[in-house]
Amino acid sequence: MARIKLTTDEILKLKAVALYVINKFEAIDILPLFKIIYFADREHYAVFGRRIISDTFCALKNGPVPSFLYDAIKVLSGGYTNSDLQIISNSLQIPDKEFSYIISALEMPDLDELSISDIEMLNKSISENGSLPIHTLSKKSHDLAWQEAWNRAQNSPIEPILMARAAGASEATIEYIRENELFDKTVEA
Repeated sequence: MARIKLTTDEILKLKAVALYVINKFEAIDILPLFKIIYFADREHYAVFGRRIISDTFCALKNGPVPSFLYDAIKVLSGGYTNSDLQIISNSLQIPDKEFSYIISALEMPDLDELSISDIEMLNKSISENGSLPIHTLSKKSHDLAWQEAWNRAQNSPIEPILMARAAGASEATIEYIRENELFDKTVEA
């Protein structure tokens, strides 16, 4: 999977998002966790023109997966070691080693990292998707953004603007997103 380098602030925000969702459940399978975050991030982008997290979603067989968060969870089962990843992995645990795909939180989220609109969209996604079976979540997440990335190459990055389109972003919001991307590239140069 492709992954961009996240800043410490972006990692702390991702950690808060993951902990916020995980703490709504006693323990959660990583696939529903990823889908809940994907749907919240996608809709937030479509409505507000801003993503909740900066992680790169990649098109895996069962749907979009936030690559940095996935790597951070792999640290729990000994898959990786990296201090950036441990910022998140140190706040998580695998309650039963026999089920390494089920995780729980060791701490509460830092709510100062989340905006009111972030929490609103996370709650909406938890409400709409938290009790759906994994196969239903997987099928639901195979939207046009996932399909374009999957057709390009399995495990490839999903284009964020297509996430916004998949969530029904208006043309005005798409234009706003494009202008912000252009501005960000200009500032970085």
